[in-house]
Amino acid sequence: MGNPPLLEPSPASPTEQTLDSDLMVKLDELFMKYLEAICSNNITVDSEGESIHQTQMAKKLEKLEQCTEYRTFRFRIQAFSNGYREFIEREAGLTEQAVSKQQLRNYLHQQHYISRYNEDGKKAKSKGHHVWNVEAKKISRNTWWFKEFLRRIASPPPKAVVGVPYEWTPTIWDPQIKAPKVYFSSEWLPAWLRWENNSLRGLPPPDATDCNIVVVASYYQGKELCHLKSNFVFHVVSHTPSGTMFMP
Repeated sequence: MGNPPLLEPSPASPTEQTLDSDLMVKLDELFMKYLEAICSNNITVDSEGESIHQTQMAKKLEKLEQCTEYRTFRFRIQAFSNGYREFIEREAGLTEQAVSKQQLRNYLHQQHYISRYNEDGKKAKSKGHHVWNVEAKKISRNTWWFKEFLRRIASPPPKAVVGVPYEWTPTIWDPQIKAPKVYFSSEWLPAWLRWENNSLRGLPPPDATDCNIVVVASYYQGKELCHLKSNFVFHVVSHTPSGTMFMP
């Protein structure tokens, strides 16, 4: 339900280059090994001596080392990129003739184990500098599990109150790209709800009840039209006058 989307694909970069599937598999394998190596060593540097890790206070590092759950690693972008370039050449002989600078840049920018953007659509920062975030859980010495960052619809819907105008403006979070222009729609909505300028609006009537609604976000990532679906439970509660308490 809703008006047709007025979306256009992002212009393709004239220097955009693709990698063949076999090379992608190899780069993925090497990338996981690279992550394990740098997550296991907080003082890792690139060939120019630049620290790959964003500097942390000693107390914080000690606390993180004791963490048994997923923890966030913040990496300095240029040093991280340089380090990976050096790693794939050292481990697999992949020079710039095999993987160009542009190809490697595109690969890292689309890597699902890196979060480049926060949920507000802005680039991740730490201590005033842009960083790339990786979440990892230590399994044993030099062995880690890494969390894959997947695009999703952020900001769940608030509760609807009977007789009170309702409005919810969702957003999407794509950890690899800046918040894109998006169009939201639903195949079904209760009679009192409607999509209007990418916001869900309506006035819940006395007989409104909880319901499941599938929200579809449509947007372009480069030339690719992406459709992201999420199911949400919309809760409807009775209106309670100010100063009184509703007891179910």
